[in-house]
This record gives sequence, C-alpha cells and structure tokens, in this order.
Amino acid sequence: MPAHCKTVSFKRVGFPLTAKEIERQLAGKKVFTRTDYFILENSGNVAVARVSKKRGIELFREVTSVEVLSLPESTVMVTDPSCDVLDVHSMTRKATQHPEDTVVVLGAFEHVSFIKGGKEPARLRVIDFVPPNPSKTLRMVEDVLRSGMVRTPLLVEPVMVDVLERLKGCRTDTVMFPCEAGKLEIGGRPVLYLDKTPPLDAAKSVTLAGCPLSLKIFRHVYHREPQGFENVCPRELARQDRGRGKLHIARCCDVHGVKVEGDLALVPYGASMRDMADAVNALCEKASPARDP
Repeated sequence: MPAHCKTVSFKRVGFPLTAKEIERQLAGKKVFTRTDYFILENSGNVAVARVSKKRGIELFREVTSVEVLSLPESTVMVTDPSCDVLDVHSMTRKATQHPEDTVVVLGAFEHVSFIKGGKEPARLRVIDFVPPNPSKTLRMVEDVLRSGMVRTPLLVEPVMVDVLERLKGCRTDTVMFPCEAGKLEIGGRPVLYLDKTPPLDAAKSVTLAGCPLSLKIFRHVYHREPQGFENVCPRELARQDRGRGKLHIARCCDVHGVKVEGDLALVPYGASMRDMADAVNALCEKASPARDP
C-alpha cells in the first residue's frame, strides 16, 4: 500500500479501464509532483496504476511510464468512515475481508488509498482474563497499532477468558482476587481482594483466583492454604493455548520489562505504551523477520 494517501490521486474517467487504454491516457500527461498512484473509476469499475515522472522541481511533471497495478476484475472499492487509510493494520483488515486482490478504501475524512495483496498477515493473539472489561492488554495493543509504532501488518485475535464463568462451580464461602477489578459478585457471595489483605475467618473457606505469585503472597499473609485455587495467570494461559503459526502477547505480574519466548511476548502489568510497542516489534522480528516491510 502507498506510504501516504497524499501520493494517491482519485479520478473519475470516461474511458474503458483496460491496461492499454489506461497507459495511453496517462502517458505523457502532466500530473502533480506528489502523485505516484492513480485510482481510476468508471461507472463503478475501478483500476489502479502507478506512474513515474520526469525529474524536476516543477509543481506538475510529465508522466514517463505507467504500470497498471490492478484492473476492475481484481479490484473492489469500499467505503468505511472508520478506516484510517494511513494505518497498515486497518487496511490489512480490509484486505482480508474481500476476495479481490486490490481493495480501494474511501475511509476516514474521505481520504482514499488502496492495499494490494495482504491476505495472509501475521496474526497476533492477545490473551487475557476478564473482568475488568475491556481488557487493558487488548486496549493497549490496539492503541499501539493505531499509533504507527508497529509497521508489521498484524491482525489482532482477542482471546478473552471470563474468570466469572470459570468460578461458577466454586463451592467455597468466598472468593479472593489479587486486586480490585470493579464490583464483582460470585453467586451472591462476597468477593475479597488480596492487595487489601482483609481479615479471613478461619472457619470460612476461600478460593483464590490468581496466579502462582498471588498464591505465594496469600500463604505469606495468612499462613495457610486457600481451600481452592483457580490459576488465572495470562502467562500460563498463553503458554498452554498457543495457536500454530501465530504470535501471542500477554501480561504477567512476575515479569519485569519485555520478555519474548519464541512466538510469545510477555509484558508486566504496569507496561507503558512504549513497552507494548517494543514487545510487539520484538515478537514480530524474532518470530518472522521477513514479515517486516
């Protein structure tokens, strides 16, 4: 896809969109100095061509050669005001939604661009437990991709596991989470939070929904074992639930900085946007260097 939509010119034309006619109509014409691509539309049919121009500093320069990139039979034009045509990830999603080889998008702010190919991008599985909703990991990954800090085309596949569903069969008097995640309730039973170190009645049974580190802290604070333990560590879930040929990312409270284990990137719970971008970029580079344009 073009690096920027400012290099793309959209033009409605009255001539047939054949390779021969496109070359004849564009060759020798003077075009704006920044124009490298033409999207040509005729009665709903769309074609895309790339042009080369004479060297110079003039505002308009003569076209010296024309390369037809796509003809109507392999091109579709779609309108989606939510699509940022400058964002390789948004454009990649559009490419995968249509069978045509070239997808022209009239996107946000009526900017126009296109993407050719892109049907098999790298897939990034974002693995997390919820609540809280939405997942902070998923939100941060999406924000990082929108920011332009990651240029490798990626399709995000959220893998969100509902902790409350996993605890439906819990039979203890109460449930404890590592930290507060909104106002939770498990079958009408009280919910406690380990970071607040609430007092525990020795006669009351408790299920800890946390990770191995939470279990260590529980033992240290209460000098006892919980009657039940539900491991809700995103790292452990990610290690067990890897999709073949895909990339994975998760948070872990026992990780400091960015850690990459093959196709899995781990970031701490307090990860910054830069940490997340570094993790995704390192993951892409280590897992498949050839993918990065």
